[in-house]
Amino acid sequence: MLNRSRALAAIGGGLMVASGDSLGAQTLLPVRVGTSLSDPFLEPYYAQEEGFFTSSGLAADVQTLNNGSTIMAAMVGGALDVGNTDLIQLANAYNRGVDVGIIASGALYDSSRPTISLCVSKNSPYMTAKDLEGQTIAIPNLKSTGGIAISEWLVRSSVDLSKMKFFEMLFSEMGPALAAGRVAAALNGEPFLTDAKNDIRRLANPYDYVAKNFYTGVWYARKSWLNANVSAGKATINALYTTARWANSHQSDSAVIAARLTKLDVQKVRSFVRNTFATSLDPKYAQPLLDLALKYKLIEKPTQARDLFWNPPG
Repeated sequence: MLNRSRALAAIGGGLMVASGDSLGAQTLLPVRVGTSLSDPFLEPYYAQEEGFFTSSGLAADVQTLNNGSTIMAAMVGGALDVGNTDLIQLANAYNRGVDVGIIASGALYDSSRPTISLCVSKNSPYMTAKDLEGQTIAIPNLKSTGGIAISEWLVRSSVDLSKMKFFEMLFSEMGPALAAGRVAAALNGEPFLTDAKNDIRRLANPYDYVAKNFYTGVWYARKSWLNANVSAGKATINALYTTARWANSHQSDSAVIAARLTKLDVQKVRSFVRNTFATSLDPKYAQPLLDLALKYKLIEKPTQARDLFWNPPG
């Protein structure tokens, strides 16, 4: 059954109704948006609290789900209109004939401000990729961007992948595992990178081996819904990009919302490196990940990013 917990219901509910002063007699268009309570996916909550959905002409029902797979299942089943996922999952769905199309970019990996890094313990003897040959590396998901990014980093350093061991582990478990010597290295992300900064050392930024900048998430919808609700689709795009621009320039303010949602201390949220959100859709920020995913067989066949994009009429 779809988990329909609605974050910010108490404070955001009033935003679902247009006021006569702001929108006159305009009827707000309904849209159901699925996302997760993690920094890269918080745009809909910002949009709800700051009024960007309403000002774009939308009555948004923001629903909290666990992950991209759950969101995809809800989308295919017709329980959601718009959701967020990574390019690999969306490309595989598209290639299998699922009726989906990208409408807007989401979080953008920025090599100058990495939010995820391959780490070792503070006193680790491992200094290079070659040093890790034959060792165990912890990653959040074996078949994911992180896994292929690390593989590419290792391969370019002449490491024999057949000698490597990869182990799935939650971010929260990686610091203790490194300290105890259960793994040699771990692909850790914020806020855990900042929390453990006195006990770990960043060895590499494997995402740089995908591209210096690329989409780590995208917003998508069923094309059948989009083509039947063009105005709502365009309004959603406008709301998401308005939110992205606001979030990028108001990180201190967005930290207050993020802290409330994730139940973290607001000063802690402000202390770690926050995600940057892209404000347009460009194939050059999508194609590198699709090509690398094909190389490591996470995508079944060559896929052009532009084919995944929804092109609204007019």
